[in-house]
Amino acid sequence: MTTTRVVTISRQLGAGGAAVATRLADMLGWRLLDRALVERIAAELDVAPEQVEPHDERVESFIERLGQYLSEGYPEVLPLPMLPPVSPERTARAARRVVTAVLDESPAVIVGHGAQCVLRDDPRAFHVLIFAPLVHRIQRARERYNVDEPTAAAKIKQSDADRRAYVREHFDREWLDPTTYNLCIDSGRISVDRSADLIALAMGRDDG
Repeated sequence: MTTTRVVTISRQLGAGGAAVATRLADMLGWRLLDRALVERIAAELDVAPEQVEPHDERVESFIERLGQYLSEGYPEVLPLPMLPPVSPERTARAARRVVTAVLDESPAVIVGHGAQCVLRDDPRAFHVLIFAPLVHRIQRARERYNVDEPTAAAKIKQSDADRRAYVREHFDREWLDPTTYNLCIDSGRISVDRSADLIALAMGRDDG
């Protein structure tokens, strides 16, 4: 029987995926790679984490693609100093390298960054999707960001679009396709603690 070394947590904004990942990592005594993964990506690119965050789990815009094309093909047209030190494409490539390297380290729970696709064919990885009905997501987003309902709904819509585009662009897969995951959990009906328990049980670990 193959031993699970990595659990990937994909999540909709407002579904509580980060809380489930934190609870699961605490329960198993594993590393949590959420913000820590951003820090490792930043180190890989030799920039500050704050420079990575605006580009994280995003697809390059037309203007960003044009700038990259001109810098590589016509550097005299767009001098190198005008280019940003990091981009969505460079961030995605670094994320793939970091996620792949995690398998050979101590066990970990990875949040986001297309890890479910990077490690899709590795039997040592177990993939989880945390989703919830829109009404629950909006309420959580309102509480998290301290915003009104329309603003929370807009944030959710943009986040969904970004994550869907990211997975399509870099992995040619659908972000919410259930066949990508070993387990899908509706956090609108199942609590954070129970979700963590279910994941541990499904991956063959019963620590309670």
